[in-house]
Amino acid sequence: MIQEYFRGLYRDRYVLLSLVNRDLQTRYRRSVLGIAWSIITPLGLVLIIGSVYSILFGNDPAVFIPLLFTGLNPWLFINSSSDGGTAAFIGAEGYLKQTTVNAQIFPIRVTMVNFVNLLYSIIAFFSIYLFLQPNLFGPMMLMLFPGLIIVFIFAVALANISAVLNLNVRDYQPLQGLIFQGLFYATPVIYEAKVLEEKGFDIIYKLNPFYYMIEIVRQPMLGNKLPSLQTYLIAISITIILFLISIILVMKIKKGIAYKL
Repeated sequence: MIQEYFRGLYRDRYVLLSLVNRDLQTRYRRSVLGIAWSIITPLGLVLIIGSVYSILFGNDPAVFIPLLFTGLNPWLFINSSSDGGTAAFIGAEGYLKQTTVNAQIFPIRVTMVNFVNLLYSIIAFFSIYLFLQPNLFGPMMLMLFPGLIIVFIFAVALANISAVLNLNVRDYQPLQGLIFQGLFYATPVIYEAKVLEEKGFDIIYKLNPFYYMIEIVRQPMLGNKLPSLQTYLIAISITIILFLISIILVMKIKKGIAYKL
């Protein structure tokens, strides 16, 4: 089953890349700024939230805004991939009914488009961070790349699961949106984990898989310190287990997917 999943991806790799390229072009067609919106949107969001929170809680903007940016970047990617996954099969109805293309490429298609946007957001972050904290730039930041690989696979797994669930239960998409809204506040995205720890609620983030995904991207980007080995091992374990489960779910519904659309 797992081998069949990857064989299908390899067979339709050019179709996948073509669809991703088309999605990126379509998203910003007739837009004056085009792909620049991938940088402007998260940048504007961070500056607005960062400025407000800095004033309300007396945080140093030079410290808080980078913290916020590095938390929101991976979170928005994971959330967008999972949300886009709910329509991955439904939106590809024509391909799945009229061609022999493998169904497993469509959740990955959504994730890859969002991953490109994430990369642009990261470029925007480093452009600003270079002026705010130039002394923190160093080799430690290279650990961002392993973190991005882990988070990408994690996002693919979520997109796979979302695609299968929404195919079977069409009310799943709004339910997932509600769940993620709650998880956003329960995950140290706009605040540090130590805030929960100081209040005796550290169990909230320690049992939260999204926390580990945020940390393996956030800490290397900030350049202050690296996540612990335990954090990496937990993130990898969660990702592998979730990815394998998602493959099984996708391959089980693959043959009858045309009848569910």
